[in-house]
Amino acid sequence: MKSIMPNSRYEKNIGTIGIDGQSKLSGCCAAVIGCGGLGGSIIELLARAGIGGLIVVDGDVFSESNLNRQLLCTEDNIGQNKSEAAARRVAQVNSNVKVKSVALFLNEENAHEILSGCDIVFDALDNIRSRLILCGAARVRNIPVVHGAVAGWYGQVSVITPDNRLLPDIWEKQSNEGIETDLGVPTFAPTIIASLQVSEGIKHLIGKNTLSCNSLLYVDMLENRIDRINL
Repeated sequence: MKSIMPNSRYEKNIGTIGIDGQSKLSGCCAAVIGCGGLGGSIIELLARAGIGGLIVVDGDVFSESNLNRQLLCTEDNIGQNKSEAAARRVAQVNSNVKVKSVALFLNEENAHEILSGCDIVFDALDNIRSRLILCGAARVRNIPVVHGAVAGWYGQVSVITPDNRLLPDIWEKQSNEGIETDLGVPTFAPTIIASLQVSEGIKHLIGKNTLSCNSLLYVDMLENRIDRINL
């Protein structure tokens, strides 16, 4: 197979993030917790952007209902583990990326070990309890969390730094199930929210300004609005 030199592979990145930014990105490792709708797109974008390493985490397997929105799901891999499919996809897209597949659901017992060695973590989960476990482990390891969630026409993105508990404190008062249980998740929505998460994550890793820890981007795809909400 013909090799692709890094300077050619990433040349369309350089005008935006710069040579130094690309170099910083290639030296970073990101954990993506959840390899479904949000996670699959996050993994694809980070691999193509040139992240140095990925830890992809999911204990679930693909089902037919995932085909409408989950980038990594195909008719051929129904029943296969999502994190293992993610690792195979990364190898196809960018063999320069070191990828570790963790075919487990994140919980209180394994969260700290899973996050070992990563510089940033992407929340692609679908329930509040798991998000609280993730944020707790990330805080102990001094790692920022790029949160994303989607339901129907709506989505949200926030950056949770280790010294900020505003959003987790709000979650503590909410039901474990999100409104996606009722609204579902249409084909286009995860890609939009995942793109915003990756943008915020890359900005953090290369030293650009990111969302304030006290704010959240609320995306209304029905009315074509993005609002920045102070928490």
